[in-house]
Amino acid sequence: MNLSEANDTFTPDFRTFYHGVTALLACNLLVGLPANVYVVWHIAGGAGRTLASEIFAFSLAISEILFCIWSFYFMIHFLLGMPADVGTVVLECMSQFMFISRPTFQSCICVERYLAVVHPVVFLRLKPLRYRLAWCVVDWLLMLLYCVIPAFHLSTIHLSYALISKSLFFLVVMLYCGVRVLCVLKQPGPGDGDGDRESRNSIKRKAFKVIMITLVFTSTTQFLQVFILGPTVLYASQQAVLQVTLVSLSINIVSVFITPLLYLHRVGKLPCIKF
Repeated sequence: MNLSEANDTFTPDFRTFYHGVTALLACNLLVGLPANVYVVWHIAGGAGRTLASEIFAFSLAISEILFCIWSFYFMIHFLLGMPADVGTVVLECMSQFMFISRPTFQSCICVERYLAVVHPVVFLRLKPLRYRLAWCVVDWLLMLLYCVIPAFHLSTIHLSYALISKSLFFLVVMLYCGVRVLCVLKQPGPGDGDGDRESRNSIKRKAFKVIMITLVFTSTTQFLQVFILGPTVLYASQQAVLQVTLVSLSINIVSVFITPLLYLHRVGKLPCIKF
């Protein structure tokens, strides 16, 4: 069945949904792809020490680039009227990848910041590249396993509970690590009474704002999936599911821009943005 035949059976809600998804993915390609490619180029072009310290941000940018490539294929697939069955499978795998890759690496970054600020001794022990590289390999294997879930033809109820459980886990991890880091940054440090107090306070304020912005966006996406998207899929009508999915995808697409922009700002590549 190609797209022209599928359009005869698609309801107006489905057509609106696919048009909305295509528009969001186009925005993702236009803004998210160049930003993440630049992040990968900047990290890979730096010294080995840069890659070691930014390996989770590097992996996150790679996953976003893969999602952009899938997005491009999805748009071309339906614009050219290729078989709708294949396009639906691609959309399912693409959604699974988006729902697992971003929170996985964002959680790793949150845990890394938590250890660096709250438990610096443990952080120094785990600082060598081999530990982070091993953790990244485990993350990618888990992500690939999660992406093949649609191949098992699970029911909507099982998929919804899996989405809620996964999102709730990441939400708890991000909130706990983020709030603990913010609490520590608000406390005066042991050297805040000397002459460098003003510079230290400036660095703390900058780190506090960056972590706060990241925490708000990452937590919002997981909150939507736990308390709105998951229950809607379970109990609401098809029209409500499509509308809520579009809203959730919109917020996810916006969060694609935030992470690379914050990274580029942190390394001084966005002097036009100050906070």
